[in-house]
Amino acid sequence: MNAPIFEALKRTLRAKGLTYRMLAERMGVSEPTVKRVFHEKNCKLGRLVEICAAAEVELENVLGSMNRGPGPANHVAPEIERKLSARPALLFVFIMLSEKFTPQGIMRSQGLSEASMFLYLRDLEELGLVEIGRGLSARLLVETPIQWNFDGPLRPLFETTNKNFIGWAITHLEREASFVSFSRRMRPETAEMVRREAEELAERAKLLAHHDQHTTPEEQLIGYKWTFAFGATPFPAIMPIGPHARDGGARPSGRPVAGKPRQPA
Repeated sequence: MNAPIFEALKRTLRAKGLTYRMLAERMGVSEPTVKRVFHEKNCKLGRLVEICAAAEVELENVLGSMNRGPGPANHVAPEIERKLSARPALLFVFIMLSEKFTPQGIMRSQGLSEASMFLYLRDLEELGLVEIGRGLSARLLVETPIQWNFDGPLRPLFETTNKNFIGWAITHLEREASFVSFSRRMRPETAEMVRREAEELAERAKLLAHHDQHTTPEEQLIGYKWTFAFGATPFPAIMPIGPHARDGGARPSGRPVAGKPRQPA
């Protein structure tokens, strides 16, 4: 067995949160045995099938995901971002394509006709972002994942999209969404630890999604969104508190002390 198979298996284990010890327990062998197989990147087919069964993944799916590990983020040219900013619907079609939706999947999700889908694809082709194929198919010409410039021309659209999502999540808590929001005072070191843990969880979620996209039929996949914001709370910006309506301008230190009326000057 060659190295790419075991690299694909390692990605599968990371995606599922499985350690060598957990895999060994499921297989009924020692942890050193599992470690040796992965270190040597070689074993009999029967052992490989056992590993896949313990990891609850089909061998053919592992083989199909070889050399498909998530790569570094790529960027879209600023001029293209500017053109997409003027056409939100076209941007959203491209984002869905970059998230591995097929044109047919986008049509089902958005209720689009074949004519509309083709016209969107043609516009994206003119921008050099996709190449239209047969049967209403399209090949991305930009490597994914894509890192958008949040300080560029698309910023207003991304702000609106995330505000819309948060509003939707708040109104769907009982059925389809989760929403957690709170403020707490803590040491900066504690906050940094929490931030790192959240970023690690986000990377794990991306890896899980990458694995699912290469091992699961598209009709069984559902799009999920994660919007995470964390930082020192800018209270004046998000919870502005102006002067009281009856405030005559006196500073707090100028209040009379109870029982000791202020003497006239």
